[in-house]
Amino acid sequence: MADEPRFDWSAILRVTAIVVGVPAVVGLAIPPIVTLAFGLYDTGIAAGNEIYRWFFWVIAWGLVIWQGSWMLRRVGDKIIDDMLVMSMIAAVLLIIVRAIISIAYVPINSNGQPLPIITAIDAGGALMLIVVALIGARTNKF
Repeated sequence: MADEPRFDWSAILRVTAIVVGVPAVVGLAIPPIVTLAFGLYDTGIAAGNEIYRWFFWVIAWGLVIWQGSWMLRRVGDKIIDDMLVMSMIAAVLLIIVRAIISIAYVPINSNGQPLPIITAIDAGGALMLIVVALIGARTNKF
């Protein structure tokens, strides 16, 4: 047991790639698709929609729970430490993704005012990602 490394970095990086990659692709794809589908004049309307912004984080949270079950089979009892590290890395990367999306699509609210690059939804979503990872690690363990 003393010879084992504390973290399983290959599992952490795999799960982080999935938890960050899928929401990034969805987050970058939805505003142009919605803009074209509804004939909007600007992607900022779609990117500023609250449902879209919450959906981004709901996808990430769901993937954390799903990947937590895979990680439990891979790392065993070390899941809490590994999920905590993964969620912190993923939260930072997802905030960066949200900033890139905000810079690219310039989201506006329903009054036509531009939203900040990082909104309260994004900050709360990133913090909740860590909580969801801990809940997922404990739930999947039993």
